[in-house]
Amino acid sequence: MSGIAVSDAPRRGRGRARRGRGGGSWWAPARTGFAGLALLAAAVVPSASATTQPAVPAPAGTFAYVANGLAGSLSVIDTADNTVTSTIDVGDDPNGVAVSPDGNRVFVANRLSDTVSLVVPAAEAALSVPVGDNPVGVAVSPDGTRAYVTNTISNNMTVLAADAIPPSVIATVHVGTRPQDVAVAANGTRAYVANLLDGTVAVVDTTDNTLLTTVPVGQLPQGVAASPDGTRVYVTNFGDGTLSVIDTASDTVLSTVPLGNGTSPADVAVSRDGSRAYVADFSSDDVSVIDTAANPPAVIATVPVGEEPLGVALTPDGSRAYVTSSMDNTVSVIDTATRTVTHTIGGFDIPLGVATATRGVGGTPTALTLSVENHGHGDGHAHGNGHGRDDSGVQGERGPTLKARLTAGGRALAGQSILFAGDSHVWCTETTDSRGRAACAVRGEQDDDACYTAAFPGDGTHAPATATTCTERRAAANGKR
Repeated sequence: MSGIAVSDAPRRGRGRARRGRGGGSWWAPARTGFAGLALLAAAVVPSASATTQPAVPAPAGTFAYVANGLAGSLSVIDTADNTVTSTIDVGDDPNGVAVSPDGNRVFVANRLSDTVSLVVPAAEAALSVPVGDNPVGVAVSPDGTRAYVTNTISNNMTVLAADAIPPSVIATVHVGTRPQDVAVAANGTRAYVANLLDGTVAVVDTTDNTLLTTVPVGQLPQGVAASPDGTRVYVTNFGDGTLSVIDTASDTVLSTVPLGNGTSPADVAVSRDGSRAYVADFSSDDVSVIDTAANPPAVIATVPVGEEPLGVALTPDGSRAYVTSSMDNTVSVIDTATRTVTHTIGGFDIPLGVATATRGVGGTPTALTLSVENHGHGDGHAHGNGHGRDDSGVQGERGPTLKARLTAGGRALAGQSILFAGDSHVWCTETTDSRGRAACAVRGEQDDDACYTAAFPGDGTHAPATATTCTERRAAANGKR
């Protein structure tokens, strides 16, 4: 899609309903405005006041992504040394987090913004699209083409084209009352949704986005995870301290695993070989480790973590589990071999959802360049009205125009999406033309010390890349550090 700029409206105050011990998760609907789409057009004046930093490929490695519910941000943890490498603004009260298989796109459900943010880690920026009322859960299909978002007040699930920029809505499926987490089967043909107040799991056929059936489970089901072989689905029952094991061939509960009184299980993750399940126990401040190969499955260990854990995710190799503790603002790192906490990472702000992924640099290498051309004051176009004024009738200020060129092996790459961003804000998403070029006209007068980034997320064949351009004042300041 060409010529589109996407942004979030300014945030309201970040009040958040706490999830209390002993009973479910309850929300009151609160909406924020969505700025929508603005078409930008402007004349340009060349500028010599920008310094371009060398373009680099997107960093590779395994990362954990943590939603900060109170701060409205996403923290990125480099699992190599368990340090937070960046924090990216998203929407209000971000909850669920999911990552595309290639690790180049992260999706965040923003409950109080009624949006899902598409985060591009390479650009350290995000753009948001509207979904239903109070989205809380999100999952990405194994092929990376679809994202599934549960809307807890709308009682439905939004299906997005996850490989489009910005993602577009494909379908909306009614699933049940107060849907929570969602998981997708390994073959991508089924989505499973926990319906909190129905005490059921909805089974959705993803080939035609229809509700197939609902499976009764325990009280207040919340977390869902599918086994790698596609034969089982695991569901945490927050209200009765159990884990339901669903047989996907018959869509019936095979067994119910007691986790103990006062556990309030919130989230669940399954190991790559399917032999273990890890459950975040909200009220008992620990993680239950379950032998799923046993008959029946049983708890074989509990690992103490921080206060009120809500989210759990395993690294792709299964060697570690990352657990968010919402009360003490920490993330615990569990060594799954020794079942001990090896690191406790602090500094979060009501951490909720967490997801992990490995981001590689595979594919044909690409090269990306970025330049900036400044505008003077004048008739900047706002919202595409063509009169040089914004919606309030005030004369608009025209920002710089960002110009990028994408090549592979010296040849132009056409038809590829480029994100233009600055200070965690995505200004535009543009499609490269036959010469590999794309341009973004930034709305509004910008600071003299701004930096801008262009990012190519990668397309499966070509490797991602970024390029950054700063004004001389910002570049000089960076050079003194």
